[in-house]
Amino acid sequence: MPLILLPPFGGDKRGGMCYTPDMILLTFLKGVRPMSPPISAMISHLVQLVEDKTTGPVACCWCNNRNHFIKHGTYQRYAFTTDELVRIQRYLCKNGQCNRTFSILPHPFLRITRFSLCMFEKLLELLKQELRIAEIARCYDLCWQTIARAIATGKDIFSWLRQEARTDPVWAPKPCLHPHLYWSDFIRVFAAKFYPKRYGKTAPTE
Repeated sequence: MPLILLPPFGGDKRGGMCYTPDMILLTFLKGVRPMSPPISAMISHLVQLVEDKTTGPVACCWCNNRNHFIKHGTYQRYAFTTDELVRIQRYLCKNGQCNRTFSILPHPFLRITRFSLCMFEKLLELLKQELRIAEIARCYDLCWQTIARAIATGKDIFSWLRQEARTDPVWAPKPCLHPHLYWSDFIRVFAAKFYPKRYGKTAPTE
């Protein structure tokens, strides 16, 4: 969804200026600061997506029970690179052989990391444009080490996504295309792949 800025923040007296998340980031990198919103606008856009609470079908991440569960309080997690907290619904599985708590992260949240898929993808695109890690870190207002780790993680994630897409999963070719249908399924396989110790049979709810 594009970001539309109205005067005096964007555009002119004839109307507003429309920015996509990619335009927001790239114009900021090029230094066109007077006519471009700050990079925080892209993060705000992602937070707005989270607030839509788009999760896909609710199912226990331990036993895949889709029918017998109840709401079981909430918890909070940080939103991407900001200090804003987002409330996440927790559930209690009522399968007698499970009885664990679980949560379904709304799109575009991922387990553990505060980066989204599009943020990882953009980092990799910026590398192809031969931007230095230090330059990217300044744009995100994050330290060099954080960006370096995120780039390495992003490479692993997209390598895995390409391999998984060959098996034709329900969320192929990209899990963000139809999050209302497949995001919860994607989050389960993502967590099992990248955090198997935490999201194994005895792991607690995040």
